[in-house]
Amino acid sequence: MPTTAHYPDNYAAPDTSAVGWLWRWLTAASIFGNIFLNYYSNTRPFNGQTMGEVSARYPTLLTPAGYAFSIWGLIFLGLAVYAVWQLLPAQSRLSLPTALAKPLTLANVATAGWVVLFAYEEILPSVGLMVLILALLMVVYGRARRRIFVDAAPAWVGVPFSLFMGWISVASVINITIGLRELGWQTADGMSITLTLGLLAVVVALGLFISRVFRDMVYPLVLAWALVAIWVVRLREVPELGWAALAGAVIVAVLGIVFSRQGGRKTPWQIRDEAAAAREAEIAASRSMSAGE
Repeated sequence: MPTTAHYPDNYAAPDTSAVGWLWRWLTAASIFGNIFLNYYSNTRPFNGQTMGEVSARYPTLLTPAGYAFSIWGLIFLGLAVYAVWQLLPAQSRLSLPTALAKPLTLANVATAGWVVLFAYEEILPSVGLMVLILALLMVVYGRARRRIFVDAAPAWVGVPFSLFMGWISVASVINITIGLRELGWQTADGMSITLTLGLLAVVVALGLFISRVFRDMVYPLVLAWALVAIWVVRLREVPELGWAALAGAVIVAVLGIVFSRQGGRKTPWQIRDEAAAAREAEIAASRSMSAGE
């Protein structure tokens, strides 16, 4: 029988063992636990203050208008749907839940932990945890998108992770800015605006890069959502920053959609993933035949 050891992150080896299913249940538990803790933190705030109240104590030029944070509702809805979907027996033949289980579980636990740390204004530890969350979501996102590329997973599965990573990308920039300020890093007002404009350019470039490489239109749209919210809150105070944010939102939204719909020459990892996906399909087919005998 052909070996599958050379494929990354158990690509062609869905784990249907007891341990594999345990990790799927842990994934679901971490998602719903994260949702519950975020709800709880707003109804019975840790340290007597909500996330919005703490955020208001640490303003930055990149902090978006309050309404922008409502995107968490969409993120949590998508994650909840995925949590249930990956537990269904029909998904036992897919390697996707196996590959995502550990990093996604850790990302949700870390996100819940960040809420507690930030509520207690443990700024520097919260920055470290935010960077960890982003790193874990990059793993989750990459593994999901690669399977979607080769039809080894349904396209909709990538949406929750695009939403999650997109928003955490913006939150990381803001959190790091707050952390630098806590370390005593200060700049003159003019320099702060210049640096913020530079960070906006980085956010736009990141959105275009992700949309082009991973053919994803959701991720850049999340960034556009955040940039529009920055425009709303900064237009009167710092007009040049507000208009730059709006221009960035238009660019990343329009070009992000265009880039996401463009093909291109296949990369070595795409070719390798196609081979792995074919092997995964063979495994699923063989299991179906075995079950039918």
